[in-house]
Amino acid sequence: MIFATTRAALTLLLTLTGCGGDGPKVPAALVMGLPFDPGSLNPVALPYALSQQLVDQTQLPLARRHAGPDGLTFTPGLATAWTWSEDHRQLTFTLNPAARWDDGSPVTSTDVAFTYTLIDDPAVASNWLADGKLIREVLTPDATTVTFVFEEAASELLLMSAACHNILQASRLQDADRASLRGHAYSRAPSSSGPYRVVTWSPDDHLVLEPNPHTLTPPQIQRVIARVVPEYSTRILELERGALDLLMDVELNDVARLTADRPDLRLIRIPDAAMSYIGWNLDEPRLAEPKLREALDLSIDRQALIREMYTVGDEAYARVATGSVAPSLGPWHNAALTPTPHDPSRARTLLAELGYADADGDGVLDRDGAPLRIELLLQSGIPESERLGVRVQAMLKEIGVALELVAVEPNRFSATAREGDFEAILWGFGNNPKVDLAREWRSDGPYNWMSYSDPETDRLIDAARRATNPAEAQAATREVLARVYAARPASFLVWSDQVSAVSPRVVGAQMSVLSNLEGLEGLDLDA
Repeated sequence: MIFATTRAALTLLLTLTGCGGDGPKVPAALVMGLPFDPGSLNPVALPYALSQQLVDQTQLPLARRHAGPDGLTFTPGLATAWTWSEDHRQLTFTLNPAARWDDGSPVTSTDVAFTYTLIDDPAVASNWLADGKLIREVLTPDATTVTFVFEEAASELLLMSAACHNILQASRLQDADRASLRGHAYSRAPSSSGPYRVVTWSPDDHLVLEPNPHTLTPPQIQRVIARVVPEYSTRILELERGALDLLMDVELNDVARLTADRPDLRLIRIPDAAMSYIGWNLDEPRLAEPKLREALDLSIDRQALIREMYTVGDEAYARVATGSVAPSLGPWHNAALTPTPHDPSRARTLLAELGYADADGDGVLDRDGAPLRIELLLQSGIPESERLGVRVQAMLKEIGVALELVAVEPNRFSATAREGDFEAILWGFGNNPKVDLAREWRSDGPYNWMSYSDPETDRLIDAARRATNPAEAQAATREVLARVYAARPASFLVWSDQVSAVSPRVVGAQMSVLSNLEGLEGLDLDA
């Protein structure tokens, strides 16, 4: 049975990549390995950053985002041009009349307006709801003209970003139940206006992208296969034996070996790619106590995490985190914040002040007969998360706290996080050059899973979003970071660099903090 299953998997791979059999030949494929299924490619309801990377290949925004040394910039997507009104409250886009969906029908202003109707509908619970609140209305005077009317003048970067989310095809979802939109068939079979379209999606196994016949930007590579390979050890083995062309998540303990054994592989390093944190659910009565969160924070030795998990040779691939804005973002980052020291003695004192003691001598503190046990939710299939969880578990054990790791599969993890059905959660924020803290720290933020709520923080976030002067927005953002850091709804761990691997047959690979697939349509494969 094992042999039969393995043979079947090999046959499938050979068929997908066009390498076996006597039947019709399919084009050579770029094969990438994914740690989990992307879940949904509906651009208004995305479960993961990984999903966004694939959406960018299938459903274009009006203007495409790019991250570089000068920050966030925009180039034409579905639109050919855009202009601002004098009062900076209106932004008008001219759609490319040649833009088409993969069924041949034109992309029109109706699609744009409908997409933003969904974004602004609380029933959808869109990732971009906060952006929708910036927009008063979307005007469509004709099929190729769209005007965004904003509630008020604000940061050009913020408003431009709000107007440049990926657009979906209105006719496919016009009558869909918005409360259950995440489960709609569109999520796994979306319409395409981008360089690629989804032609096959076998959940939790693989999906296949092929060129959209009506795209404005025809890709060089005629077939992209995204294989779901949950076990990292299997993904790295597949990379080394040549079965994968792209691996987004090379673990640091493999960097030195790959450099020595496979010098032909191109290892791409993305600085400050992601920040890891442990979020404390403030709706849980014990974790609502500031002293307990401070004690937990003091017990974590972040420098030890960097030494043990993020150092290759003499080079560190991480730095201590003090908030959700990356150090590489300059004045947006609050460099004045002092990293939490590792002080288990102070942590024990705080716990004693809260009435915790080891009454039964089992090594776990208790209060009123209840042991100080905390469940930490983490997503399975991510080795870095698993190792972080184990290391932090050992650190908390030293102060008498039992941290119990609960690893769940990706879709369940996402749903559990949104519902707030956890005590603590291990996750992270990506490095987003469009700095907007509303999503994670505003009281109604879709990624504020910790239920952090502070009126002054909300006011400062709103002030940063309204500021037309970048210096004012940066100052307000730094204040938000300081307030969040002091309140400790989360224990920020590290900002880490990402290392990806690309096979030598892939020509022209480029990556940024926004996407490992940036410029995919411009890549080619050596024969």
